[in-house]
Amino acid sequence: MEQPTLSMAANIRWTKSGVVWADYVLSGMDYGYRPNVDKRTARTLHTMLVRALPGESMLMGIASSLSAEAVVARMTEGVDLDVHTDWAIECEATLDSIELYRPGQRVFYLSIPLTTTGLAGQAKAATHAAWTSLSDFIGLPRTSVPEDEVRARIRQADLIVADIPAVFEARPATPAQMVWLWQHSMTRGLHVDRDMPGAASTPSPKSGAALAPARLDEGAQSDRDAPTTWWRPKVPTFSRVLKVDQPYDIDDRPASYQVILALADMPSGGVLFPGSEFFSLADDFGDIDVDFVARLKVTAGADVMRANKRALENLKEQYEQREGELAGGQGALDIAASALTEYSSLLETNRDEVEVAWTALFAVGAPTEEQALAEAQTVKKSFEHQDYKLVAPLGFQEDLWWAMIPGVPSSKIVREFGHITTSTHFAAYMPFTRNDLGDSSGPLLALNITAARIGAVHNDILGKSLRDQSSSWAVTGELGSGKSVTMKVIAGHVVDCGGQVIGIDQSDLGEYANWARAVTDAVIVDLVEPDYSTDPLRIFPPNIAAEMTQSVMLALLRIQPTSTHGKALAKVLEPSYRAKHPYAGLGELTEHLLSADCLIDGAYDLGEEMNVYARLTYAAALFAKDLPALPITAPAIIFRTHRVELPTQLQTEKQHLYDNLPLEKRFGHAVYTLIAKIARGQCFADADQMALFLVDEAHHLLNADDGIDIVEDFVLQGRKSSAAVGLGDQDCAFGTPKLRGLIKTRFVHRHTDEGLAKRAIEWLGLDPENQDLVKELTEQTAPVTGKDGYVEPHRRGEGYMRDGSGNVGRIKTLLPATESRREAALTTPKDNKKLVKA
Repeated sequence: MEQPTLSMAANIRWTKSGVVWADYVLSGMDYGYRPNVDKRTARTLHTMLVRALPGESMLMGIASSLSAEAVVARMTEGVDLDVHTDWAIECEATLDSIELYRPGQRVFYLSIPLTTTGLAGQAKAATHAAWTSLSDFIGLPRTSVPEDEVRARIRQADLIVADIPAVFEARPATPAQMVWLWQHSMTRGLHVDRDMPGAASTPSPKSGAALAPARLDEGAQSDRDAPTTWWRPKVPTFSRVLKVDQPYDIDDRPASYQVILALADMPSGGVLFPGSEFFSLADDFGDIDVDFVARLKVTAGADVMRANKRALENLKEQYEQREGELAGGQGALDIAASALTEYSSLLETNRDEVEVAWTALFAVGAPTEEQALAEAQTVKKSFEHQDYKLVAPLGFQEDLWWAMIPGVPSSKIVREFGHITTSTHFAAYMPFTRNDLGDSSGPLLALNITAARIGAVHNDILGKSLRDQSSSWAVTGELGSGKSVTMKVIAGHVVDCGGQVIGIDQSDLGEYANWARAVTDAVIVDLVEPDYSTDPLRIFPPNIAAEMTQSVMLALLRIQPTSTHGKALAKVLEPSYRAKHPYAGLGELTEHLLSADCLIDGAYDLGEEMNVYARLTYAAALFAKDLPALPITAPAIIFRTHRVELPTQLQTEKQHLYDNLPLEKRFGHAVYTLIAKIARGQCFADADQMALFLVDEAHHLLNADDGIDIVEDFVLQGRKSSAAVGLGDQDCAFGTPKLRGLIKTRFVHRHTDEGLAKRAIEWLGLDPENQDLVKELTEQTAPVTGKDGYVEPHRRGEGYMRDGSGNVGRIKTLLPATESRREAALTTPKDNKKLVKA
């Protein structure tokens, strides 16, 4: 049999049989960790999908193993590698490292044959197909499909797809995507797939010549050495395998050995939902890619009811003819009548119900015949454990292979493995579900380990801003769970792609400071023994500096904006006043307030209060005049706060407790507001540069109202300025419920404490009372072995992710592929004492 497609335009293919098909790429529904109420909704939407399909159709789930080049192409999208050389080096190193995991994706595809109404239309379609075949035979060039025919077929297909639920995002396939699907079918199991081409705005038409010829060898006969003569033909191999190769392929790819399995039987006792989603079993094989196709024929319920009525009348006649025969015969008729009556009742209950005759096919491929047969046996046994019987019919592998190709009419062998049910029951099998996480492109952050079949998780921070989405994120997990590694990996992506990171390091031995030094030209600011001034008046332009300084000083001095001191502060910070009375920073401002030149009411008393802090050594970063100003445009700025004393949240909320605080804690409280203000001022300054405010142990910053307001501003407004905040904490109950809800991208690493684990699970949007899920997080996520907190290397980085679209799944954070970046992300205080200033 030859490849059936004659030509392709838009999402329409014309075939040699005269039937015209329309192809669509669909999105699967997030499913795995959803609560049962969402799963029931997903089943309802699948029911609506099936009812929208007229007559015959093909539902396909294509397991595509992404090549390393495809993964790296996603990583480099939108990044100028000539400018960002560090990222180019990381991407090149990823080409080798990602091969160890061989991630993949599942592409969902729908192909529908379009009816041709009227004798004239049918004759025209048949004539076009016949003429094209004749032209090929005698060597004449093919004629293109008329534009009016293309437009008419597109309108016809659009009417069908209009009834498909929007959640499936049915997108017209392009000719390039049709070619990709054909190429995948011929190279199944060789792991040479490119990333599926994107949808072009004006897809170019292609002739059937774009689909390379395939050579199919049932039983891999060509591999046998037995001689063949006219009197002694080659003995059949009786192998249930199909050898597929491309005789004219200039890349000289090896042959693909494939086994096609048909679903022959279902559980005899029926299936319960949830739990009936047998198509998802195709993702239960980590090293085996399994494609599936469901060929459907949908019949209106009214037509089925008429056929059932005739069948019941025939049964009645058989009853009358068998009167007086043995009871066993009557028993068989009783069973048939009961089943037919029950089926008719299902159709009568819902007038929208339809009958679905369907056949499910599963395909595996490998570079050798032995491996393909072994993989098929593995798949078969796995399905048998769930009471689903798969068979590989001997001698029909080629027929079943063609049955998985769009444009090929359904054959007799396909119908022999057919099952009949209603759309509601078929929807319980859930063919279009997914466990995808993250973005379609961007830096490679993690592996998706929700199912045995591994996927790639990209985290496109800059791309989210361009799509008007929040790039902010948060991560929680106990000590040693991998929380800080995830934070440093994401921050490293920002730096290497040309962005800026401003972070807070509260660790005694400078975990984030050491990381920043290792990845870029970082500026480290010790707020107790500073090398730089963090005075906003010396860092930012006057208009920005005035607002920022006012907020910091109000927090430090605990004064009201409308009080005498508050008004004096506002007046002296006005750019117009500063132009008349120049002062370089807070130190000189304090001196000016205490001088006779300042005639503002309350200025002297304000100066006295500021001078209390100006004389303190640990406040030098704010008031010292001899320190150089912080180089605010450095690619990474890390504020070390390990020696900054902080009040408790209760002490900041109760005035009488705050009034009795030592100056060190008052200053520490204001310092976090200062850092947040500096971060906001710089991160929002340039919308063309990605900037990340990195805050581990976030509860310290979020104990103050100012800190919460600034972080909320990052989440709500940051996308307009390409700014994001990354929060980390051992307890996800940081800040306010509003803030926690605003952050859409969330990561959860191991929690062995059940209370913290339940809180984290709820934060992910899952059921905290699901004990299986609680056990999975506390005991089966990067599990600790022994008493020293040791985690096996292959289990490190495990956790959960909720992406910006609300999809939830299990991940394994990947360390950078470049050795220097990898060592930097793994820096821990105990390993880096010699790198940190005492």
